[in-house]
Amino acid sequence: MAFHRKVPFLPSGERHPSTRGGAHMKIIYTRGNRTETLASIATLRKILNRFVAHRVFYEVSSRNKRGHEFFSAKNTFVVGTIEIVNRDYLTITIFDAHSSAHSIEILNPASMRIYDDTLGKGFAVSFLSETPGGVESRCYLRDEGEEGDGLQHKSALERITLPQLFEYLEEITHADVVGDKT
Repeated sequence: MAFHRKVPFLPSGERHPSTRGGAHMKIIYTRGNRTETLASIATLRKILNRFVAHRVFYEVSSRNKRGHEFFSAKNTFVVGTIEIVNRDYLTITIFDAHSSAHSIEILNPASMRIYDDTLGKGFAVSFLSETPGGVESRCYLRDEGEEGDGLQHKSALERITLPQLFEYLEEITHADVVGDKT
């Protein structure tokens, strides 16, 4: 389904404020090989809400097209909420469900590539931003499954150290011996 939107202009020839920022972002679908312009913030929210309550792998990277400068940061976390704001420019903030100090902020992306738009099968997106100086920034997000999937929650016994286990065994063995003598 294609999303089309006419861009309203003001009498001065400028674009209407509601079309600044995110309205210029291109959505590129790898499946079906098609490109669309972002229709609305609601559309973007619907796409990104697939990550909420899911463990996500992310890589944020930046490079200079003319040189060999490069930086990259990778991590995984469970997505708590996603905030999308389109004032002067599009801002997407993805919050970690388990750490309020950890979030990813994507500022004014030029495009968003969707690597697999089939629900529940390795869904991933990447945002690309470029500056006039030739610096390209990319934020890649890949769904690793629901919060509990693939994560083994340790029982109390698995969390204790080996010395603590021996102390515990000694205590319960000693308690039985004391109990037998009385």
